[in-house]
Amino acid sequence: MTSTKVHRSKVAVCGLGIAGITAVKNLTEVGFDVTGFEAANAIGGLWHYSEDCRTTCLSNTEALVRRSAFGFSDFPQAPGDSEVRLRPSEIQAFLESYARHFNIVSRFQLNTKVTAVNRIGNKWHLTLRRKEGHQEEQEFDRLVVCTGLFQTPKIPHVEGLDEFEGQILNTQTYKKPDDAKGKRVLIVGLGATATDMARGLAGIAKEIFISHRNGCVVLPFSKGNDICFPSLRKQHEKANVPALEQKQMLNSALIKLQDESFDLKPEWGLGNAPSLPQKLPIIGDGFYNLLVSRTVTLVPGLKQIHRSHVELTDGKNIKVDVIIFSIGYDRSYSLLGPYDPSRNMPQAWKDSPGSMGRPLPRLYQGIFSLDLPDSLAYSEHVGSTLSATMNGDTASMALAQVWLGNSKLPSREEMAKNADRQNNMAIELANQGGVYDPALVDNREWSLWADKTAGFGIQDRLGYGWKAWWLRFTDPRLYKTLLDGKFVPQVYRLFDEGKRPPWKDAREALFKANETE
Repeated sequence: MTSTKVHRSKVAVCGLGIAGITAVKNLTEVGFDVTGFEAANAIGGLWHYSEDCRTTCLSNTEALVRRSAFGFSDFPQAPGDSEVRLRPSEIQAFLESYARHFNIVSRFQLNTKVTAVNRIGNKWHLTLRRKEGHQEEQEFDRLVVCTGLFQTPKIPHVEGLDEFEGQILNTQTYKKPDDAKGKRVLIVGLGATATDMARGLAGIAKEIFISHRNGCVVLPFSKGNDICFPSLRKQHEKANVPALEQKQMLNSALIKLQDESFDLKPEWGLGNAPSLPQKLPIIGDGFYNLLVSRTVTLVPGLKQIHRSHVELTDGKNIKVDVIIFSIGYDRSYSLLGPYDPSRNMPQAWKDSPGSMGRPLPRLYQGIFSLDLPDSLAYSEHVGSTLSATMNGDTASMALAQVWLGNSKLPSREEMAKNADRQNNMAIELANQGGVYDPALVDNREWSLWADKTAGFGIQDRLGYGWKAWWLRFTDPRLYKTLLDGKFVPQVYRLFDEGKRPPWKDAREALFKANETE
């Protein structure tokens, strides 16, 4: 039985994007007194569009999602077509409905920026700045950082940048395609945001160029998701395959799918694209059509900027009116001061070409501070899938069970070894090229740890253990759907292992997602 003292423990969550919202919900669910802080005037993080100069999702973009994979363990996306295009406002509305459903809206303090964090005694003291400008301080027992990966756009370092007479934007300052009507636009960088911008500019801008140095893997939606979210049986079959070999197998499958689905032209320069986890693939059904129709032209890297044109690495020049830099983001943990998890970054990371000056946090399982694991955690960029909703949900469920006392952390020595293994993996990958998220974890190892820690009970029902045999003979329909059906968030709430609460409708939701009811 958990003590009353733990239930009354006050927790602050900084940032209310997907990870922050789920952290508030899952920690509140097990009895913590949680307050979530958000500098913006609404929850949603990246998906909250705003006209002000901060990281936002583009107003005109649409995210193509699979309903069964986009959602939470106890709050699925609305039933309907298996594939659906959602605008940022629709995704934000879904997140707001999630918050209302679980009655956590009153725990959010919006228009509130955390400007300083101090450790005084055994408490966290947060300095808060309200919209009106006044400051105050609040005290908490525990702190969860969920400020996200997309904090500050990287500053471009290109010769002649100050000479350009046109407009220079980035992923924060670019807002609407109408601002580029009739203009020649160059997008620098090739990723999901860049292709979203290109789709939005099609038919509005006079010409659209995308400058890139390494290309990217381009996938069709449906089959791409089948590979990125394999069934539990396929996941289990690869359980003993080394992590690096698993990544190689995945990348080979993705490249094969790309080549079967699209006729990529050599002049596009996509042939040597970095693979996972160096760079995330893009869903390119619509983007591919723009390339084929020559609505969008892919060009080499940017060498120099002049007053009215740019020079490319192949020596060619193109005239442009607008340059939009979409080259990634910088982030910082400096708010934590002496508890900054990246304060002792290895020199090998700093020297690796793929580090690109970004901080490398040293955390247990990508979540727990090695300094104060019982009161400082990060639930923003870790998980075993490519789904932000699944990752935020599972990470915060595991965190809740540790802080509740139902699951124990290993010794400080073991936590340090785990963090060092994660860092060494990031360094090895960064020596091969850029890494989209330095806080990498071994997906298989992390999944096994989260399953036991949060109490999902999934792994015990795979293979040949007694729980697997019992499920197979007592509920064969559930057993087969669980192993061979679509991998959906509701599997995390199916079973009661005495830890995180199961969801009574998880079984029905799993069948609906697999169309077997």
